[in-house]
Amino acid sequence: MRRLATALLCLAALVGCARPGETPVRDGPPVGTDWSTYQADVTAVRASTDPRSLVLTVALLADADGCSRNPRIEYLVEENNLIHANVVQDSRLSAVVGACPTHTPGETTLTVPGPIAGRTVVLNQEPWKLDGAQYHRCDPTFGCGPMPKDHCDHKWVDVVVRGMDVSRHSVGSVEGCDGSWLVMTVPFDPVPCGVEARPGCDASVNVRRYFLRWAGPGGWERIASSTEVGCGRVHTTAPAFPRKLCADLPRP
Repeated sequence: MRRLATALLCLAALVGCARPGETPVRDGPPVGTDWSTYQADVTAVRASTDPRSLVLTVALLADADGCSRNPRIEYLVEENNLIHANVVQDSRLSAVVGACPTHTPGETTLTVPGPIAGRTVVLNQEPWKLDGAQYHRCDPTFGCGPMPKDHCDHKWVDVVVRGMDVSRHSVGSVEGCDGSWLVMTVPFDPVPCGVEARPGCDASVNVRRYFLRWAGPGGWERIASSTEVGCGRVHTTAPAFPRKLCADLPRP
């Protein structure tokens, strides 16, 4: 009798859990069935035969049917002599891990009501400028303006300091520069205790001297650092470093 009762209970549970004609309820549509909109990265911009248009080369998700379709401009506005646009694509597999591991080039056209006439175009928040006969992505550091021709310009120094493992408040102080070689001091953290010193905070600042050489389009390259007077040990790394730029310098 006990075995019969147990069997009936199991049968009731099975019937209650799997009734004919019903399917399990899911929290949402199956992954990979709905098309959604994603950014399409722009890799090149070129002028069209139409003075109101530009042809954009974009990186489309690839490797499976459903990775990408319909590259297009979804947002377009002109202001302050700039053209702003968002470049997008549709995908139903982008959220599926490993479904679209590569990219393939595609094209879409940006068209505005009047002539573009060499205006800067901001695509997915990245500016592109006309340089001669071609468009180039603007430099992430100096923007669309020309890079400083003077290698000793403090804008080049700021680029180096931003790449150092120091406080965002740190500023490089140039002690000597001839365009090919540079020596400067940089504090690790000029405001370690904040604007109003915190109780118990040690406000001492660790300052180092850095020696650099010009490395071409990449800017300044660090070659040595020191906390000693004068040139320190820079000549063991770079014997050609000009002694006149550092010989008389005090301890940083």
